[in-house]
Amino acid sequence: MPPTTVPPTTVPPTTVPPAVAAPTTTLVPAGGPTAEQWAALRHCESGGRYDALSPTGNYRGAYQFSRATWDWVAGVVNPSLVGVDPAAAAAADQDAQALALYDMSGPSPWPWCGVHLQ
Repeated sequence: MPPTTVPPTTVPPTTVPPAVAAPTTTLVPAGGPTAEQWAALRHCESGGRYDALSPTGNYRGAYQFSRATWDWVAGVVNPSLVGVDPAAAAAADQDAQALALYDMSGPSPWPWCGVHLQ
């Protein structure tokens, strides 16, 4: 009896199935503010500095979080960040916290600079 053969696949070799596609590195969800809009917000809030402090020291980091707001967001999305000084947190953590806050409250936490996210 001759050996059976399996027909060759019809999927072109350059096609990558969606489940195997490389992940994106951006924190910006589809339909939300663009990376450029987030950069404009950071520039407006802190000159783009992740270690920035407001003149009073009440607002901290690139997105000028109050400690209370930072801890509230962290308690919801990343409890390991509760109690961390926003200005001392890693840039990626600040970005993730800002995105989470935006997802919860829209641009309103940034009353002046939030216009950059619209």
